Amino acid sequence: MFEKSLAPALDEHRLGNLVAVEEPSTLTVSIAGIRLDPARPSDEPFLYRTFASTRSEEMALTGWNAEQQDSFLRMQYEAQRRSYVMQIPNAEYSVIHCEQTPVGRLIVERTNQGIHVVDIALLPQFRGHGIGSILMEAIMKEASEAAKTVSLHVERFNPALQWYERLGFSVVHSGPIYLEMVWQHGSPSSSRETKSEVGAEHGDLSD
Repeated sequence: MFEKSLAPALDEHRLGNLVAVEEPSTLTVSIAGIRLDPARPSDEPFLYRTFASTRSEEMALTGWNAEQQDSFLRMQYEAQRRSYVMQIPNAEYSVIHCEQTPVGRLIVERTNQGIHVVDIALLPQFRGHGIGSILMEAIMKEASEAAKTVSLHVERFNPALQWYERLGFSVVHSGPIYLEMVWQHGSPSSSRETKSEVGAEHGDLSD
């Protein structure tokens, strides 16, 4: 569906106070209009909307009205942000764009040992079109060229688990709620079969 043509992504970004840094990000993606831009304070409403969209099924089961749901989700969003700032202060926060439309967010932490995908999330209407697979394959390519691993956490019953397995990720640690998964160069991958991606939150570090 998408033709690949790699181009430099914009600034590296770390979200402590949503302040951009000048060093360029290593990840390069520009495929059929898909690009990464560093998250900025003006993106805050969109970042919250993306987060909330990953909780829609959960909220539908509560029986709460829209105001109650919004209040709870905003509390959860702020708690998650504080947790990320404390535990992964050097994480890079990007807004995923398709052409000029923001479609999701990507949070990545890079270390000397590997690349940790803290979160990749897409708005519902942009899921299942290969965008997540394109981004993950770009991250895996970057890691392969630098002889690094790619790691992430995913909930045990999150449908995205099967997607990560098809990409070649393996479970290395099993917690009560979250699984830690790792990809390394040489892992089997059937990425051409990964059209159905779930863009749900998987990077909660509370486990």
